[in-house]
Amino acid sequence: MTKLARPWKELKQELLRSAEFRKAYEELEPEFQAARSLIALRAARGLTQGQIAARAGIKRPMLSRLEGAKDLPTLPTLAKLAAAIGAKVEIRFVDRKNRELRRVPPIRVSGKPEFVMRERAR
Repeated sequence: MTKLARPWKELKQELLRSAEFRKAYEELEPEFQAARSLIALRAARGLTQGQIAARAGIKRPMLSRLEGAKDLPTLPTLAKLAAAIGAKVEIRFVDRKNRELRRVPPIRVSGKPEFVMRERAR
């Protein structure tokens, strides 16, 4: 009998050889990164999806879709989830080498998006 299943790492390497697939994969990375961060924070706190959802005022299936990267959270939803986990959301603009851009303050997100200036250490 022939084995049809392949390890994900092997299949991923093969698929990433295609420039079209690699571009699409890289464009989705921020969404998967957000999902991985939510899962890691929740796990580090030892909380269930139900507990986080209740604290954030959202339904558990919605959190499940966010953690599965099937839906994208809005900034206010991210802020609610972060608060429920005991964290904050901060968005930074960086150059292509991931260096923070000077004179561009980070965006700190709470219930409603707000822009907060931060003094840089000199």
